Amino acid sequence: MIETARDVMIIISAFLVIAGAITVTVIAIMVYRKVGPTLDAAQGFFTDIRSVSAFFTGKVMGPATRGAVFAAGLRKAISTISKRAHSTGKGNGDGKRE
Repeated sequence: MIETARDVMIIISAFLVIAGAITVTVIAIMVYRKVGPTLDAAQGFFTDIRSVSAFFTGKVMGPATRGAVFAAGLRKAISTISKRAHSTGKGNGDGKRE
């Protein structure tokens, strides 16, 4: 009698484990089918963002950066020339003008 009950419990447990594995598999497939197109769309979106960023960096930021560097160099050159022009005046030998 106990052996029969044990065998029945083993069969029921095996059935429940198999049913659980099938349920988890079905849920995973359903989630993958729902998430797959969303992931593909997100990948396309980020590819577009990457291309826009590359365009912006190459066509806008490159010239703007070169212009800013040129302006900073020009400002430094004018500042240096201006300081030298002011320091070449008549002085008393200690670098100060009278």
